[in-house]
Amino acid sequence: MRAGRESVIAKRREFGTGIIVHMRMNRTRTKPASARGRGGVPASAPRLRSAANRAEAVAFLLYGVAKGWREQLDRRLRPLGLTRAQWQALLFVSRMGGVLSQRELADALEIGAPATVALLDRMERDGLVARIAVPDDRRRKAVRLTAESRRLLTRIEATAGSLRQDILNGLTAREVRTLQTLLGKARKRIDALKA
Repeated sequence: MRAGRESVIAKRREFGTGIIVHMRMNRTRTKPASARGRGGVPASAPRLRSAANRAEAVAFLLYGVAKGWREQLDRRLRPLGLTRAQWQALLFVSRMGGVLSQRELADALEIGAPATVALLDRMERDGLVARIAVPDDRRRKAVRLTAESRRLLTRIEATAGSLRQDILNGLTAREVRTLQTLLGKARKRIDALKA
C-alpha cells in the first residue's frame, strides 16, 4: 500500500461526552457512545498491535468500568435522596466498623478538608452521621453512623449487591476469580508505586 493512502487513525476519547474521534487523513467524524464495540472500544478501531496500545486499552476499560459502575449505582440509589459523596461516605464509615476520623474519610473520598466538613455538616443535619471527639485527641473529630444511616445502609448494600449481580452476570465464577486476581495484582503495583 502506498504511503499516501495509508490511513492514520488517531483516537481521542473525551471522558465527559463519551465520544470517540477518528481522524483519517484530513477527514474527521465523531461517533456517539452507542457506536462503540464491545468493552467501550470503538467497533471500527484498528487491532491493537503493540503492548503499549493494549496497556492503554486496559486503562480505558478500567476507567470506563469504574465510571459506569458508579453512575449505575448513583442512578439506582437516587430514590433514597443521597448524593454520591453521601452514599460513598456511609459505605466507607460502615466498612471501617462504623467510626472513622474526618481526615481518613476525606482521604477515602479524595476530597479536601473543607469539602469534607461541608459534606458532614449536611449529613449531620439530616441525621445520617454524628461527629464525636477522638478519645486521645480532643481537637480531632470522628464520624459515627446513626440508626437512620444504618437503615439506609441496608438498602444501599442490597442495591449495590443487585448491581454487582447484573454487571457480573455474564461472567463465569472462574472468570470473576481471574478478574479479581488480576485487578488485585494491579492494585498492589499501584500501592507499591506510592511508596
